[in-house]
Amino acid sequence: MIKPGWLVLILLVFSLSVLASKLNFNPDLNINAATLQAFENINQDNKDTTVIRFDYKQSALFHSYTFTAIDSVVDILLKNNAIKLTIDGYAYKDEGSDTICYYLSLNRALFVQTYVLGRGIDSSRIIALNAYGNTRQKYKGKDKEGLTVNCRAEILLNYPPPPPKKTALPDRDEDGVVDADDKCPDDFGYIDNDGCPNKDVVIVPFATQQSFLYSGTYRVLDSILKVLIENPAYTISIEGHAYKNEGIKAVCDVLATERANIVKQYLLSRQLSTSRINSVKNYSNQRPLNAGKTPVDVSANSRAEIIFTKE
Repeated sequence: MIKPGWLVLILLVFSLSVLASKLNFNPDLNINAATLQAFENINQDNKDTTVIRFDYKQSALFHSYTFTAIDSVVDILLKNNAIKLTIDGYAYKDEGSDTICYYLSLNRALFVQTYVLGRGIDSSRIIALNAYGNTRQKYKGKDKEGLTVNCRAEILLNYPPPPPKKTALPDRDEDGVVDADDKCPDDFGYIDNDGCPNKDVVIVPFATQQSFLYSGTYRVLDSILKVLIENPAYTISIEGHAYKNEGIKAVCDVLATERANIVKQYLLSRQLSTSRINSVKNYSNQRPLNAGKTPVDVSANSRAEIIFTKE
């Protein structure tokens, strides 16, 4: 005869066994849902594969972090319509027969597909949806955290091929005009002048980000006045320039305009006739003197230019 105490113990063990079977508990899998990571790169050489973990024998997602994983992929897809994707479903060998594992993996892939489409991704961007059942288990045991991840789906992003690289054509003076089209391949020039610099030009220097006259500027302008007084047949054109590192284009526009105008006003204040000035132009930061490789080159681009013309 079984004593009452032993009877209670037997009933308790039986109840726990039934409960474990109903929960599909498998002690070998050691799955702790609270600590499952939403996704991980399963191959460090392939950064485009995102793993979506599923609970054991489940084909639906219930955890917020797994939806976060899919959302991170969807965000990439929404930003670039050229990216396509493949969705693969997998099952673990202990989740059932081959047939059960196949449909379990299929349902996992379909669940991910339905969610992705619901987020606004067009179905034409899904290259393929595959169900691999239990035939492609990447994890023989457990991952580095002790968790089994064969119960999963995978999203593989397929990026478009990069555009072909343009072959750089030789440009010795780095003025943007290739040597084949540059009539002055060793002198920094301008596209509208066949790669050649302006001729008969006098550089009027200015301090970086400034448009006021200083001693160096006065010396240049006074020498120009002397030439003009000695040669009444000469007229001039005035150009204002700035360099790209002096500010945004609007700032460069103002600097170039002010430099050209202050040069004009100084010459007129020294009794130069307005008829000797053909034009006053603003070129902003569009016509540098050089490629700006050194601080000296950079500062040289803060300038005005005076171009002589003989009538």
